[in-house]
Amino acid sequence: MNANRSPVASGLNAALRHWRLAGVLWLSLVLPAGLACVPLGRMAAPLDDSPFRETLLAGWDSWAVLSWLRSIGPAMDSFGPLLVLVVAASAFLQLFLSGGVLRALLADVRRPVLGRVLTESVALFRPYLRAFGRFVLALVLRGALFAALPAVLLTKLAGKDAPPHGTLSTVAFWWALVAGIGVYLMASLRFDLARIALARGDSPTSRGAHRVARARLTGSRLSAVALLVSWLFLGLVVQAVFTNLGVRMNPSTGGGLLALLLVRQGGFLVLAMVRVGFWASLLSWEAARRPRAARPVFVPQAAAATGTAPGAPAAAAPAESLAEPSPEGQPG
Repeated sequence: MNANRSPVASGLNAALRHWRLAGVLWLSLVLPAGLACVPLGRMAAPLDDSPFRETLLAGWDSWAVLSWLRSIGPAMDSFGPLLVLVVAASAFLQLFLSGGVLRALLADVRRPVLGRVLTESVALFRPYLRAFGRFVLALVLRGALFAALPAVLLTKLAGKDAPPHGTLSTVAFWWALVAGIGVYLMASLRFDLARIALARGDSPTSRGAHRVARARLTGSRLSAVALLVSWLFLGLVVQAVFTNLGVRMNPSTGGGLLALLLVRQGGFLVLAMVRVGFWASLLSWEAARRPRAARPVFVPQAAAATGTAPGAPAAAAPAESLAEPSPEGQPG
């Protein structure tokens, strides 16, 4: 990564250069989703074999399909546990692969990336798992202390008979929302910086990595939060664009349905590129705040050989060299 670029510029450049790393993260979404294809296909088999299939495709409406899925809630109950399993497997793979992706970014590896990411991810998985446990614990404790507890106290002060939109009730709601978001952002930043510390080798343990993360954030919390929020906003924009595009496509044939699926997967790939870009930005931001090593004092070679410190007066010449030669030693 170029040290002369800003963190955002470094992230955008890395998102385009390391699109293969984004592809690895995209696989962590696609592979768990493949677990749901078989039972979902069995559920849709009666419709797929019926004459209503072509009618549904010809009159396709994305919002109507979502409404139809909500209307068959009882039939989807058996699909619920599998959906939870898919989400859990995807989250696990994201956590597992993050260490390998960070080390590939640090080494600026462009190809091949899959084997490198898997190897580095295995090496970092145990400390990353412990760092994730610390992240969850800190999120729960800080959320309860700084968001939930003040909101509960304000609600108690409002009383049981207080109007739902009274002053104290409104303040309690907004306090819980804003403070909860702030706690989550700071906990996420500490977790990401701890993962960077582990990937760089700044600390071999998750506890030491979180200490390094706190040291990096000291005096720089606002810039770190601004960086995180900017990439979150970019991710929301990407998701909104591809979702709106998918809704407007409304395919009328099987080929159109395949095109819709490819567009949605393209959106997920771009989201993975945004994730890679954020990590590259955070690496650049963190590198600018690393403690600089003390510059060595330059000692001239002649001074080092004589043991004389730079700037010290030179030693006086021996008396013999200053004495005049004796007459016997002069030529006659």
